[in-house]
Amino acid sequence: MTAFAAFVAFDNSPAPDGVEKRLGAALEGVGLERLRVVRLPGAVFVCRQRLLAPEDRHEAQPWQGNSGIVSLFDGRLDNRLELIERLGLRSAQGSDIGDGHLAMLLYERLGPDAAQHLLGDFAWAVWDPRARRLSLARDHSQHRALFHAGERGWRAFATGYRPLLTLPQVPTDVDELAVAELLLTCTDTSDRSFYKAIRHVRPATQVQFGPEGESSRILWRPDYDREAPAERTAGDHVEQMRSLFESAVAARTRVIGPVVSSVSGGLDSSAIAATAARQRAPDTVHALCVVPVDGEGLSNGDRYPDERPFVTTLASLYPNLQVEYLASADIEPLETDPEGFFLQAGMPMRSPSNAAWLLRMFRRTRELGNATLLDGSWGNYTISAEGTDRLEALRRAGAWGGYAREMAALWQTLPSSRSKGLLRHGIRQTLPASLRDRLSRLRHGERKPPWQGLTAFSHDYFRDHRLDDHYREHAVMLLDTLAKGSRQSIMRYVLERSRMQMETTTALRIVMGVTLSDPFSDRRIVDLAMALPDNQFLAGGVTRALARRVFADRLPSAILQNFRRGAQNGDWHHRLTPHRDRLSEALSRAERSTLAAKMLDLPRLRRLIDDWPLDRETANAQQRSYRVMLLRSLHVAQFLSWIEGGNR
Repeated sequence: MTAFAAFVAFDNSPAPDGVEKRLGAALEGVGLERLRVVRLPGAVFVCRQRLLAPEDRHEAQPWQGNSGIVSLFDGRLDNRLELIERLGLRSAQGSDIGDGHLAMLLYERLGPDAAQHLLGDFAWAVWDPRARRLSLARDHSQHRALFHAGERGWRAFATGYRPLLTLPQVPTDVDELAVAELLLTCTDTSDRSFYKAIRHVRPATQVQFGPEGESSRILWRPDYDREAPAERTAGDHVEQMRSLFESAVAARTRVIGPVVSSVSGGLDSSAIAATAARQRAPDTVHALCVVPVDGEGLSNGDRYPDERPFVTTLASLYPNLQVEYLASADIEPLETDPEGFFLQAGMPMRSPSNAAWLLRMFRRTRELGNATLLDGSWGNYTISAEGTDRLEALRRAGAWGGYAREMAALWQTLPSSRSKGLLRHGIRQTLPASLRDRLSRLRHGERKPPWQGLTAFSHDYFRDHRLDDHYREHAVMLLDTLAKGSRQSIMRYVLERSRMQMETTTALRIVMGVTLSDPFSDRRIVDLAMALPDNQFLAGGVTRALARRVFADRLPSAILQNFRRGAQNGDWHHRLTPHRDRLSEALSRAERSTLAAKMLDLPRLRRLIDDWPLDRETANAQQRSYRVMLLRSLHVAQFLSWIEGGNR
């Protein structure tokens, strides 16, 4: 991640005293090169490069074009050769020109329209002093961020919160709704952030500021109505997707240092690691697998605690795939004393204990000499979509024979709790809506609403701020993943409501110096996945059928035939139990915060800590209350306390 920040005054008035110093100091971070500064009348731009790809060695940002523009670019371009050819550059491969330089040259040729021609992960800012126009653009993925704040006469922007928070001109009042959304995992479609005065550039969007005011436009959205050509066979779909995936992995392994990939027993990360190993052979590809301490992972019927058996089988197929199993009984400061994290990142985490569990991979990636970690989070939305929305499509079409055959087959392949859930859903959907509602009330009675399992909100705060309505409209938990067109619905949610994941990824990059890179987020893969018919994803009771066919040439049968999922952070109880007193002390400090006491039911958190489960069986039964609700709510309480205590 290239870290950059700037302040521009649209009327050329002098930048406020101390702006350059404040912005420059706030860009300190792991693995960043020396600070570079460009000063113009009424504007100051600061940048610290992080070397990810070999071409980054040729960057000298902030770039100043012949036309006078100043360009700041954080990202990776996957269509480099196409752009080099379009620009008529002499270098055949462009090995001596960085992606940021390419973007600047393209802007000089096309102006603000240049952003529509970039393919990859990026955050991009361009200041045109002649037109007095500022352009801020971001790609669709969750791997780059761009925040901004200001009034009509000026605008400041940065790739993280911290530079903006150092400016006296930017108020640091917290946006309570954004905090509530974090706790509820329900992001709306606005450009809000954790601070009232700061906004974020939404995914695949370009925002422009100038004398005429502010405007924005969408750079890309999938064509959800597109359908793959009818004459193409299932084999054609597999070959096309396989080719796109190979290209996406190759683009993301253009790195300095050895290739490093996360890996588990799932289809997605295993496919990335296997593909990278095939492409890079005989060079070593490092695969990092986080495992529970001493086999102490907790599990349930649908999830297993330890990925080792599957990963070991995968590694046996690729001699150049060097697997490391990472386990540590040490807790991270992020879990009990996160103020240092807040100071660097300026924000709380959605799942602090899960993030702390994964920090071992980030730390090891840096030790191996790389700043890029391959990840497969987007697989579930694209190639590895489960496909159970096909059941709803069959039901709506009245194809009851096909529906019954799929349900019978799913009963044999899926874990019992999952297959029973699908059956219950199918039966309910055949009933009139009024009867479904009545049965739901009879079945659930006065059961606590689902948000209470996520966080310990103060009941008065939740009621007074009408958060129940917000939750029902925006919560990811209430997204019907079995509905007709659910692949498209999930992708819309991911693209339009990705603020929390974007912020989390950005915070981890700032603190750890490692950038996540996901081949499954490639726009071309997303487009094709949205266009394929639903029978490519579920067939004969086989969920994720497309992924199992696409990756059949590179994954072992043990992974291809695995219908369960791994349990992330399964050793939380084993790691945190010896440090329960530290959690109690952290809560005691948070209890002094007026804001935390207003938003959260702190006595409830105190009772949970006092009643901490002492055995594995009890902890397994209460995972939701502790690993999710307690640790997330306590972390947010500490953030609110930090805000009130003076976060500068």
